[in-house]
Amino acid sequence: MSKGTVLVVDDDESILEFVETALKLEGYDVVTASTATQALGKVKTGSVRFPVILSDIMMPGVNGLDLLKFIRHASPYTVVVMMTAHSSVDTAIQALNEGAFAYLRKPVEAAELRSAMANAFEKYSLEEQNRNTIEALATENEYNEQVLQHLVYTVVATDTNGNIRKVNKAMEDLLGYSEKELMGQPLGKILSPVNEKSVWNDLQSSRTVSGLALVFRAKNGADIQVLFTGTIMRDESGAIVGFLGTANRPAKGEEDA
Repeated sequence: MSKGTVLVVDDDESILEFVETALKLEGYDVVTASTATQALGKVKTGSVRFPVILSDIMMPGVNGLDLLKFIRHASPYTVVVMMTAHSSVDTAIQALNEGAFAYLRKPVEAAELRSAMANAFEKYSLEEQNRNTIEALATENEYNEQVLQHLVYTVVATDTNGNIRKVNKAMEDLLGYSEKELMGQPLGKILSPVNEKSVWNDLQSSRTVSGLALVFRAKNGADIQVLFTGTIMRDESGAIVGFLGTANRPAKGEEDA
Protein backbone atom coordinates (compact mmCIF):
# COMPACT_ATOMS: atom_id res chain seq x y z
CA MET A 1 0.00 0.00 0.00
CA SER A 2 1.37 3.38 -1.01
CA LYS A 3 2.31 5.86 1.73
CA GLY A 4 1.26 8.71 -0.57
CA THR A 5 2.33 10.63 -3.64
CA VAL A 6 5.32 12.95 -3.73
CA LEU A 7 6.21 15.40 -6.50
CA VAL A 8 10.00 15.73 -6.67
CA VAL A 9 11.44 18.74 -8.53
CA ASP A 10 15.14 19.12 -9.37
CA ASP A 11 17.11 20.11 -12.45
CA ASP A 12 19.93 17.69 -11.51
CA GLU A 13 18.98 14.37 -13.07
CA SER A 14 21.27 12.34 -10.80
CA ILE A 15 19.70 13.78 -7.67
CA LEU A 16 16.23 13.39 -9.13
CA GLU A 17 16.93 9.72 -9.81
CA PHE A 18 18.43 9.16 -6.34
CA VAL A 19 15.51 10.76 -4.51
CA GLU A 20 12.94 9.00 -6.68
CA THR A 21 14.53 5.61 -6.01
CA ALA A 22 14.90 6.24 -2.29
CA LEU A 23 11.29 7.34 -1.91
CA LYS A 24 9.92 4.43 -3.94
CA LEU A 25 11.87 2.03 -1.74
CA GLU A 26 10.13 3.65 1.24
CA GLY A 27 6.74 2.94 -0.31
CA TYR A 28 5.85 6.33 -1.82
CA ASP A 29 4.47 6.98 -5.29
CA VAL A 30 6.79 9.45 -6.99
CA VAL A 31 6.18 11.93 -9.81
CA THR A 32 9.20 13.88 -11.05
CA ALA A 33 9.77 17.20 -12.77
CA SER A 34 13.12 18.58 -13.93
CA THR A 35 12.01 22.24 -13.89
CA ALA A 36 9.75 24.40 -11.77
CA THR A 37 7.70 25.20 -14.87
CA GLN A 38 7.13 21.49 -15.49
CA ALA A 39 6.12 21.06 -11.86
CA LEU A 40 3.68 23.97 -12.10
CA GLY A 41 2.02 22.25 -15.03
CA LYS A 42 1.57 19.04 -13.06
CA VAL A 43 0.05 20.91 -10.11
CA LYS A 44 -2.21 23.01 -12.33
CA THR A 45 -3.74 20.04 -14.15
CA GLY A 46 -5.04 18.63 -10.90
CA SER A 47 -4.95 15.12 -12.36
CA VAL A 48 -2.80 14.01 -9.42
CA ARG A 49 -3.12 15.36 -5.89
CA PHE A 50 0.23 15.95 -4.24
CA PRO A 51 0.10 15.88 -0.43
CA VAL A 52 3.85 16.57 -0.39
CA ILE A 53 6.20 18.31 -2.82
CA LEU A 54 9.99 18.08 -2.50
CA SER A 55 11.71 20.78 -4.53
CA ASP A 56 15.18 22.13 -5.13
CA ILE A 57 15.53 25.86 -4.53
CA MET A 58 18.31 26.84 -6.94
CA MET A 59 17.03 26.08 -10.43
CA PRO A 60 17.39 27.98 -13.71
CA GLY A 61 14.42 30.05 -14.83
CA VAL A 62 11.64 29.78 -12.29
CA ASN A 63 13.38 28.89 -9.03
CA GLY A 64 12.16 26.85 -6.11
CA LEU A 65 11.06 29.84 -4.05
CA ASP A 66 8.85 31.05 -6.88
CA LEU A 67 7.44 27.54 -7.16
CA LEU A 68 6.82 27.49 -3.42
CA LYS A 69 4.86 30.76 -3.59
CA PHE A 70 2.70 29.41 -6.39
CA ILE A 71 2.01 26.14 -4.55
CA ARG A 72 1.02 27.98 -1.39
CA HIS A 73 -1.60 29.81 -3.47
CA ALA A 74 -2.76 27.04 -5.82
CA SER A 75 -2.59 24.10 -3.42
CA PRO A 76 -2.50 25.55 0.12
CA TYR A 77 -2.83 22.19 1.85
CA THR A 78 0.22 20.69 0.14
CA VAL A 79 3.24 20.32 2.43
CA VAL A 80 6.40 21.59 0.75
CA VAL A 81 9.92 20.50 1.65
CA MET A 82 12.82 22.42 0.07
CA MET A 83 16.38 21.29 -0.67
CA THR A 84 19.46 23.00 -2.02
CA ALA A 85 23.18 22.45 -2.41
CA HIS A 86 23.75 25.93 -1.01
CA SER A 87 23.74 25.86 2.77
CA SER A 88 22.80 29.50 3.03
CA VAL A 89 21.00 30.30 6.26
CA ASP A 90 19.31 33.26 4.60
CA THR A 91 17.93 31.03 1.86
CA ALA A 92 16.69 28.52 4.41
CA ILE A 93 14.97 31.21 6.46
CA GLN A 94 13.39 32.69 3.34
CA ALA A 95 12.03 29.31 2.30
CA LEU A 96 10.56 28.69 5.76
CA ASN A 97 9.09 32.21 5.86
CA GLU A 98 7.41 31.54 2.53
CA GLY A 99 5.68 28.52 4.01
CA ALA A 100 8.08 25.61 3.49
CA PHE A 101 7.64 22.86 6.06
CA ALA A 102 11.27 21.75 6.18
CA TYR A 103 14.66 22.37 4.58
CA LEU A 104 17.16 19.73 3.43
CA ARG A 105 20.74 20.33 2.35
CA LYS A 106 22.35 18.50 -0.52
CA PRO A 107 23.72 15.95 -0.79
CA VAL A 108 20.54 14.60 0.75
CA GLU A 109 21.08 11.80 3.23
CA ALA A 110 18.65 8.88 2.92
CA ALA A 111 17.89 8.94 6.65
CA GLU A 112 17.15 12.69 6.61
CA LEU A 113 14.99 12.28 3.52
CA ARG A 114 13.05 9.44 5.13
CA SER A 115 12.48 11.45 8.30
CA ALA A 116 11.45 14.62 6.45
CA MET A 117 8.93 12.74 4.29
CA ALA A 118 7.43 10.90 7.25
CA ASN A 119 7.00 14.18 9.13
CA ALA A 120 5.60 15.97 6.09
CA PHE A 121 2.99 13.28 5.46
CA GLU A 122 2.09 13.18 9.14
CA LYS A 123 1.51 16.94 9.06
CA TYR A 124 -0.64 16.61 5.94
CA SER A 125 -2.63 13.74 7.45
CA LEU A 126 -3.29 15.54 10.74
CA GLU A 127 -4.38 18.73 8.99
CA GLU A 128 -6.63 16.76 6.62
CA GLN A 129 -8.28 15.03 9.58
CA ASN A 130 -8.80 18.41 11.18
CA ARG A 131 -10.35 19.82 7.99
CA ASN A 132 -12.63 16.79 7.67
CA THR A 133 -13.72 17.13 11.28
CA ILE A 134 -14.51 20.81 10.83
CA GLU A 135 -16.46 20.10 7.64
CA ALA A 136 -18.38 17.27 9.33
CA LEU A 137 -19.26 19.50 12.28
CA ALA A 138 -20.35 22.28 9.95
CA THR A 139 -22.56 19.84 8.04
CA GLU A 140 -23.98 18.44 11.28
CA ASN A 141 -24.66 21.92 12.65
CA GLU A 142 -26.34 22.95 9.42
CA TYR A 143 -28.47 19.80 9.50
CA ASN A 144 -29.41 20.33 13.15
CA GLU A 145 -30.29 23.95 12.43
CA GLN A 146 -32.54 22.89 9.55
CA VAL A 147 -34.25 20.27 11.71
CA LEU A 148 -34.75 22.81 14.50
CA GLN A 149 -36.18 25.45 12.21
CA HIS A 150 -38.64 23.04 10.58
CA LEU A 151 -40.01 21.47 13.74
CA VAL A 152 -43.76 21.87 14.03
CA TYR A 153 -43.40 22.46 17.76
CA THR A 154 -42.15 25.82 18.91
CA VAL A 155 -38.68 25.72 20.45
CA VAL A 156 -36.98 28.09 22.87
CA ALA A 157 -33.54 27.72 24.49
CA THR A 158 -32.18 29.84 27.32
CA ASP A 159 -28.86 30.26 29.07
CA THR A 160 -28.30 29.57 32.77
CA ASN A 161 -29.64 33.04 33.61
CA GLY A 162 -32.95 32.38 31.88
CA ASN A 163 -32.17 34.66 28.94
CA ILE A 164 -33.35 33.52 25.51
CA ARG A 165 -30.55 32.24 23.26
CA LYS A 166 -32.50 30.52 20.49
CA VAL A 167 -36.00 30.23 19.07
CA ASN A 168 -37.08 28.44 15.91
CA LYS A 169 -39.28 29.63 13.07
CA ALA A 170 -42.40 28.07 14.57
CA MET A 171 -41.89 30.19 17.69
CA GLU A 172 -41.37 33.31 15.58
CA ASP A 173 -44.59 32.57 13.68
CA LEU A 174 -46.53 31.90 16.88
CA LEU A 175 -45.45 35.01 18.77
CA GLY A 176 -44.77 37.48 15.97
CA TYR A 177 -41.24 38.18 17.23
CA SER A 178 -38.10 37.60 15.20
CA GLU A 179 -35.30 35.63 16.81
CA LYS A 180 -33.19 38.79 16.74
CA GLU A 181 -35.80 40.63 18.82
CA LEU A 182 -35.81 37.89 21.46
CA MET A 183 -32.09 37.12 21.68
CA GLY A 184 -30.81 37.99 25.16
CA GLN A 185 -34.27 38.82 26.50
CA PRO A 186 -35.48 37.11 29.70
CA LEU A 187 -37.85 34.21 29.16
CA GLY A 188 -40.47 36.25 30.99
CA LYS A 189 -40.75 38.47 27.92
CA ILE A 190 -42.79 35.81 26.14
CA LEU A 191 -44.77 34.69 29.19
CA SER A 192 -48.13 36.29 29.88
CA PRO A 193 -48.72 37.94 33.27
CA VAL A 194 -51.79 35.71 33.62
CA ASN A 195 -49.50 32.77 34.42
CA GLU A 196 -49.52 31.95 38.11
CA LYS A 197 -46.31 32.87 39.91
CA SER A 198 -45.84 29.24 40.87
CA VAL A 199 -45.57 28.34 37.18
CA TRP A 200 -42.77 30.84 36.66
CA ASN A 201 -40.97 29.49 39.72
CA ASP A 202 -41.34 25.94 38.43
CA LEU A 203 -39.74 26.91 35.14
CA GLN A 204 -36.75 28.53 36.82
CA SER A 205 -36.13 25.81 39.37
CA SER A 206 -37.12 22.59 37.64
CA ARG A 207 -34.72 20.29 35.87
CA THR A 208 -37.54 19.04 33.68
CA VAL A 209 -41.16 19.94 33.06
CA SER A 210 -43.65 18.01 30.96
CA GLY A 211 -47.00 19.12 29.60
CA LEU A 212 -46.95 22.25 31.77
CA ALA A 213 -49.86 24.58 30.97
CA LEU A 214 -48.47 27.98 30.09
CA VAL A 215 -49.73 31.14 28.48
CA PHE A 216 -47.40 32.89 26.07
CA ARG A 217 -47.76 36.61 25.37
CA ALA A 218 -47.42 37.41 21.64
CA LYS A 219 -45.87 40.60 20.30
CA ASN A 220 -49.35 41.98 19.54
CA GLY A 221 -50.41 41.40 23.17
CA ALA A 222 -52.49 38.30 22.53
CA ASP A 223 -52.35 35.47 25.05
CA ILE A 224 -51.67 32.01 23.63
CA GLN A 225 -52.18 28.84 25.66
CA VAL A 226 -49.54 26.13 25.18
CA LEU A 227 -48.38 22.91 26.76
CA PHE A 228 -44.71 23.27 27.61
CA THR A 229 -42.11 20.51 27.93
CA GLY A 230 -38.49 21.23 28.72
CA THR A 231 -35.25 20.05 30.25
CA ILE A 232 -31.90 21.43 31.32
CA MET A 233 -28.99 21.26 28.87
CA ARG A 234 -25.50 20.18 29.88
CA ASP A 235 -22.15 20.41 28.12
CA GLU A 236 -19.72 17.51 27.67
CA SER A 237 -18.39 17.97 31.21
CA GLY A 238 -21.88 17.78 32.69
CA ALA A 239 -22.12 21.46 33.58
CA ILE A 240 -25.53 23.07 33.13
CA VAL A 241 -25.47 25.50 30.20
CA GLY A 242 -29.12 26.34 29.81
CA PHE A 243 -32.68 25.15 29.32
CA LEU A 244 -34.40 23.81 26.20
CA GLY A 245 -38.15 23.69 25.88
CA THR A 246 -40.80 22.89 23.28
CA ALA A 247 -44.39 24.03 23.26
CA ASN A 248 -47.44 23.04 21.30
CA ARG A 249 -50.98 24.31 21.21
CA PRO A 250 -53.32 22.09 23.23
CA ALA A 251 -55.86 20.12 21.26
CA LYS A 252 -59.32 21.57 21.07
CA GLY A 253 -61.10 20.83 24.32
CA GLU A 254 -57.87 20.70 26.33
CA GLU A 255 -57.55 24.48 26.66
CA ASP A 256 -60.34 24.74 29.18
CA ALA A 257 -59.70 21.36 30.78
